[in-house]
Amino acid sequence: FSVNYFPLVAKCCDRAGIKYVSWSYDNPLNVMDIEETLGLACNTVFLFDKVQVKGFRDKGFDNVYHMPLAANCTRLDSIKLSEKDIAYYGADVSFVGRMYESMYNKYLELMDDYCRGYIEAAVAAQTKILGYYMIDEMLDDGLVKRINDHIREIDPDADLFLPREALSFAIASEITRGDRIIILNILSKRYKLNLYSWDYNELLGNVNYKGSCDYMTEMPRIFKASRVNLNINLRISQSGIPLRVLDVLGAGGFLISNFQPEIAEFFIDGQEVVMYESVEDAIEKAMFYLGNDDIRLRIAKNGHNKVRDEFSYDIQLGKIFKTAGLT
Repeated sequence: FSVNYFPLVAKCCDRAGIKYVSWSYDNPLNVMDIEETLGLACNTVFLFDKVQVKGFRDKGFDNVYHMPLAANCTRLDSIKLSEKDIAYYGADVSFVGRMYESMYNKYLELMDDYCRGYIEAAVAAQTKILGYYMIDEMLDDGLVKRINDHIREIDPDADLFLPREALSFAIASEITRGDRIIILNILSKRYKLNLYSWDYNELLGNVNYKGSCDYMTEMPRIFKASRVNLNINLRISQSGIPLRVLDVLGAGGFLISNFQPEIAEFFIDGQEVVMYESVEDAIEKAMFYLGNDDIRLRIAKNGHNKVRDEFSYDIQLGKIFKTAGLT
């Protein structure tokens, strides 16, 4: 068993005749040439995003299953805030995540005017749509071929090929970066906003930049000490409940997240979690709940109870082992 899927482990298990069960929290899977090993008989692969699962199953990988992620509420509940914790981690709004400095602009420089205009129009349209990532459908084979043909025209000796997947990820990263900068920038002008990230953006002059944080020890304290926690998801993740959502709710924090179909499927919007449908909606809802503590605390409690009762590791791993034929 492993967290995330590893082709080398799959090859070894296949040769040894051992079952290999994996449960991934990455989307997209950061695995090169995954389809070369995914269909091995030893594999039972669980992914948290239904759209991602459907994509693999449509290609014939019937050993790929859907399984939402989990949180250890027993551990998270045991973490108590000291006065020192409150002084350091306390904030009106907190965000934990990358700012996604992407290759998008560099890729645009490699395109002719038509392709550049097409991509820019697609990005402008996608920016306004949450809960559905249409970019993959717009990057057809003809467009990708034209882009790569133009690269070779610019420099026939260049050893460079731009795959569809790399371009799609760069576009998603650029849109997500814009979402995060706008929301954080506006809210930080009115409220105390802490940013925990590997990277810093000079456009965020009003945020309290705290650097990176430890997942096991610091992150739960951040979620507990913040009045509002934000989840601004990478746009390429289309359906599933990100681990960050369960991390926040499992720790008892109040969460405002972008709309995701599976969050809406498993949680009650406005009662267990709050979802937004645009950047403007995110800002308005953050301002509303910062002014209504009783409602905010009630939603946080309900969300925590839902994760505790339905998204524990005991429950999810039990389902995984049953599906894999291990119980």
